[in-house]
Amino acid sequence: MGTRPVILLKERTDDFNNMPLEETLFWIERFSCHLASEIDFLKMYESEHVEEIRRLLNEDTIKRFKGVALSLKFPYENYLNHSDPNTKEILEQGLLVQSWSSLGSLLESTLQIFLAFYYRFYQRSEWYKWDKEAIAQIEKVLMGDFKSQLESIIEQNKIIGDTKGLTNDIKKSFLTKVKEILKHKIQLPKIERITLSDLIDFYFSENVIESNDYSKADLQIIRDYRNAIHAFQERRIGSWDEYNNYLKAVILLTIDMLSRLPSIPDAVPFPEWYVNDKTEITMQENRWFNYRLAVDIQQLKRS
Repeated sequence: MGTRPVILLKERTDDFNNMPLEETLFWIERFSCHLASEIDFLKMYESEHVEEIRRLLNEDTIKRFKGVALSLKFPYENYLNHSDPNTKEILEQGLLVQSWSSLGSLLESTLQIFLAFYYRFYQRSEWYKWDKEAIAQIEKVLMGDFKSQLESIIEQNKIIGDTKGLTNDIKKSFLTKVKEILKHKIQLPKIERITLSDLIDFYFSENVIESNDYSKADLQIIRDYRNAIHAFQERRIGSWDEYNNYLKAVILLTIDMLSRLPSIPDAVPFPEWYVNDKTEITMQENRWFNYRLAVDIQQLKRS
């Protein structure tokens, strides 16, 4: 899970570029479910952080993940099957909101299960954490001069009778919240509690997966459209064509993750489901892409 000067480029074929939404929904289900099954199988052969990995990737987690992948198709199917022209446009808005919400959930879960499988790399990262000395310096100022200044303002407000300015309750609330922030910055957050926004930031800031096929901005757009579920806020909810394009981005992400999973140990026989699924998705990849190796010049310059 590091930077690599030699990269595998995927030249997309017309089969991938022109793939209709119904077909994209079928294949994201197939690839996502296989990713979950393969990770669930391979976790048994991990030798580090075994208990934590199995806790994170328990049976219920895998089932919920597959449930989200299997349910992605239903909003669009409901839209196609709706026959009342008077309500179709209104229904489309609601079903698009559902679709983006589900895709955002699938993206979040995809990033989480891959990170859970490679838990050892997550533990070694310094992402999100602040230096202990920096935290100590902030706490010293916060509970020293800064706190004294706040208390001085409060006393001055009492003298002049200002009831709208800083009060002792506001000071306590503020300091409590800042202390809570500092507390969380001492250690890495639990994987299951990381927000989608922070997961995206982690993957790209830590170079977990480097790809020319999708960008941080692509995944952030999925996050933004997912937030359209907050109906009382004015938000764009995209279109079915946009939804299709970003489904493909998640397929590309999933393919990258599958390529970075370890091989099944030599002494372990391949399960029949694995052979069947792997054959199916590999054949589909060969229809979608022309592969070629390339050298990342910028990475070579950095190394």
